[in-house]
Amino acid sequence: MRLNGYLTLVEYPFGERCVMKMNKISLLIILMATMALSLNVMAQAAQSSAPQAVQITSDPNIETVTSNSATITWGTNQPSGSRVWYGTEKGNLTQQAEAPYGGTSHRVQINNLQPNTTYYFQVESEHGRGGSETESRGIRSFHALPSGAQPVHNQKPEIVEKGLANEENGSVKITGAPILEYVDSNSATIAWSTNLKGSTRVTYGTDPNNLTQLAEAPWGQGGLTHRVKLQNLQPNTTYYFKVETGQAQGTGGAEIESEKVLSFKTPASGAPPIRNEHPH
Repeated sequence: MRLNGYLTLVEYPFGERCVMKMNKISLLIILMATMALSLNVMAQAAQSSAPQAVQITSDPNIETVTSNSATITWGTNQPSGSRVWYGTEKGNLTQQAEAPYGGTSHRVQINNLQPNTTYYFQVESEHGRGGSETESRGIRSFHALPSGAQPVHNQKPEIVEKGLANEENGSVKITGAPILEYVDSNSATIAWSTNLKGSTRVTYGTDPNNLTQLAEAPWGQGGLTHRVKLQNLQPNTTYYFKVETGQAQGTGGAEIESEKVLSFKTPASGAPPIRNEHPH
């Protein structure tokens, strides 16, 4: 067909136009299916690369215990850190021993133990540096052997305090009342313990009805034992305070605080410090 002598249009038969239209639709469907498949593959790859929560798959075991050392083992579902919190009081696990990061089989040796002494502990595995962590539910114990006794192997530790089914979502409780570890004329160190790891904060002031000052320590730094140092205090002055522990880092979980406002008095300048006393 010729229009005005300039443009020539070729008119295809109706059947050929239908075939061309169907080919375009088929190509569009193939492109859409390819895009959907690609997105699905990318989503699966992202999901598989996301870090999974660390879980303890093999309960702690005392592989070897002697009069002055113990080797504790446990297993996890993925490579993670190896740390043991321990002490001679179940509510004061302030000592720690570690092994190099990595692997699903964990083995930590604790040295310099006292012979014929009972020790309490919890194991802890962390996914990556600063990542999620898990710890053995409950507090376990073992007994260092008397001097000269032969080593004992593959001993199952005794559970002395059962943990919760899901400790991160359980209720945090203060198990060891606040104590004044050290108080001098311008500082005070306050310590307490809880059944779960959590935050460590002290609100304080010189007015029992106006505890507006805050001192805190890094989350979970001392395990189940919490320790905060108050600084820049005035000599010969009475201070009032409350301790507070919040559970599970970054979860906004429930918090627990000391039931009542406690107090202590700083010594006068030059007076000897106060050690390991209960607050009023």
